[in-house]
Amino acid sequence: MTNIHRLVRALLYPVLACVVASCSTEAPPETADLTRYTLQHDGLEREYFVFLPSAYDAGRQSPVAVFMHGYGGSATGTEAEVTNGLTRYAEEFGYIMVFPQGTWFMSDGAPGERWEVTSWNHITDGLDRGPEGPICEPDAEIFPCPPECGDCGQCGWASCNDDVGFLRKLVARMAEDFAVHEQRVYITGFSNGAMMAHRMGCEASELFAAAALVGGRLEPGFECTPATPLPLLQINGGVDEVVPFDGRATESGYYYASAAATATYWNFGAACADKTENWMSPTLADAVVSCTIACRGSDRESIDCLWPEGDHRWPGTPGARGSNGYCVTELQAASMPDQAICEEPDPNQETWGSRLLFEFFDKHQGEQ
Repeated sequence: MTNIHRLVRALLYPVLACVVASCSTEAPPETADLTRYTLQHDGLEREYFVFLPSAYDAGRQSPVAVFMHGYGGSATGTEAEVTNGLTRYAEEFGYIMVFPQGTWFMSDGAPGERWEVTSWNHITDGLDRGPEGPICEPDAEIFPCPPECGDCGQCGWASCNDDVGFLRKLVARMAEDFAVHEQRVYITGFSNGAMMAHRMGCEASELFAAAALVGGRLEPGFECTPATPLPLLQINGGVDEVVPFDGRATESGYYYASAAATATYWNFGAACADKTENWMSPTLADAVVSCTIACRGSDRESIDCLWPEGDHRWPGTPGARGSNGYCVTELQAASMPDQAICEEPDPNQETWGSRLLFEFFDKHQGEQ
């Protein structure tokens, strides 16, 4: 297996949207849990998948969590394989879930090695350097460059499309089409999806009540401070070699900011940011996880959790399960026909990472 394929396996990863003045009268396709929608943005048709909890009532506002897949993954594949059924927890906590799809293309690999490369534009342009220096090593492995991006350089591998604009439009569309509590919209993701959530939390902080980054952060020098104070949860694996928690180079020669630096910049200038203490949740009682908290009880509360035995997978999922989301469910098979069909989630597998996510969101309910 090539290094590229190892990274792909690890990384992750109402009515149909109106186009111009015309709307489809057909109901959007759906499964028992998710419904597929599309919207037009920047000349592209973008798809997203919505889960409505059984308690959803059009006459009562509901919180919304926007979850983004990782590199090489898909919206439905991440829900099915990576998180092992995040919608089970959305049902329990009464959240609408939105799973947007990043843009993708077919790689130019050798016969039998072509694959659908999906990604998010978590930093603008194909950069080799950031404000603090190189973001990859001189001999770093080069990954497929999205055709629309031109030359990605040595270190570039992600989309160059306007994903910030797409996600802004998606949040607005959700508020138009569903009974959404607009002060309780949350942004999160895994791996490259967490990197995109990191960017959105800084560039569009006014849209969200909290952000959660799981296994992903921006490159060194791109750490940021939200214009509007925003609570932050980070969960990282101690033996993750794809996006290491401590900022060391990845196995492919890339650099990402450490979790500690991310937390520091997130609340830069706030006196409470320098006062960290140990933190624990009842959800973590049976898990080997260590967490710290800064700015406890404030609108910028920051929790940083390290799962010492965790590699690059969703926290709390067994290592035997797929952890890349490099697949789709039947609902998305028509739009991404070259992806494999996913495993079904295991409804009997409790996942502490998923429960912790919703407990964190529930605690931070924005302006009431």
